[in-house]
Amino acid sequence: MTVLAAALSALALSTSGLLATDATAAPHGASQTAPARPAQAAAPAAPRPPVVGISPAGIVAWLGTQGLTVGPLQQDQGRQYVRVDADGLAWLLFFQSCDNGLCSDVQFSTAVTNAAVTPDMVNGWNRDRRFLKAIYEAPEGTEPASAVVQYDVLLDNGGPEQLANHLIIWRNLLPQFARLTTGAAAAPAPAPAPAQ
Repeated sequence: MTVLAAALSALALSTSGLLATDATAAPHGASQTAPARPAQAAAPAAPRPPVVGISPAGIVAWLGTQGLTVGPLQQDQGRQYVRVDADGLAWLLFFQSCDNGLCSDVQFSTAVTNAAVTPDMVNGWNRDRRFLKAIYEAPEGTEPASAVVQYDVLLDNGGPEQLANHLIIWRNLLPQFARLTTGAAAAPAPAPAPAQ
């Protein structure tokens, strides 16, 4: 008998006197016994679903084919990530929900720290734009405030090429975020189309 079935059976036994409404029910205070139930075999464990995702090494190699400068895989508190330099901007790609060497989601992320960053600026970004979401981090001590921008992407087993459109979105919106949070007037060149 499974643990859940045993718990439900015990609950049914303990409340059977309260729920009895027909004439054959035992009078209040009389002893009741439940009929014996045949023993049930334990159910086999459900098969584990297949691991879904892409290897970090596969993604790193693919990013290199997109004309990006990709650093080595690094780890921080169990999370793997790489630093990427492109279009005059640096950002991190975190590999998340990893199992057996495959990761089922990634997070593009970068931060801008300067005195121009305000909560209103970050709220305006989130209100007016989709996909990349920003977080305001209040200043600590003498340090200026920061704005962190992130873009989460779910992956399947389709290979790193499934990141092509997401990379275009990131590379097109990230310069806008950088200009907003740094006050820079010059617009960086738009991101090139991904290689086929």
